[in-house]
Amino acid sequence: MRTGTGVVEEVCPNGLAKIQTNRNNLYSPCSDSMCADNVVIDAVNPIGAKKGQYVQFNIPDAGMGVKGIICFGVPLLLIIVCGVAGYLLGESWQVKPEMTAFAGMIAGGIIGCLVLKGYEKKINNNQTKAEITGIISLESAVFGVKMRRIMVTV
Repeated sequence: MRTGTGVVEEVCPNGLAKIQTNRNNLYSPCSDSMCADNVVIDAVNPIGAKKGQYVQFNIPDAGMGVKGIICFGVPLLLIIVCGVAGYLLGESWQVKPEMTAFAGMIAGGIIGCLVLKGYEKKINNNQTKAEITGIISLESAVFGVKMRRIMVTV
């Protein structure tokens, strides 16, 4: 279980909250990418945190291996398989096989994106979301930031 902190951006009526957090609180593929420093995640809100509060949350580790394989492996496999199929079909259709291989790779990428969207909808439930575990007081939040800055600058 990974623990992080963030600020509640929005409280939804379905028991969820949107939390703005630093990418470093997420798993490495998300935290290493060249994107904005802050991200917004959905989290279950069992303690009733309100908008603007600084909270602590946990991200479950369950199924991270399978999710990683599906997220990265399936689209790559589909791109390769569709590219090879396109190459073979191009030879049988008397068309440049390089062009049909390229078209097959594009089709494989699109199919891979659709598979990922379907998988995301299938697993999108409260058991796979982050969960807010506590509200952090403003004094400790400010003190923690100052301590982090002191540690970094020393």
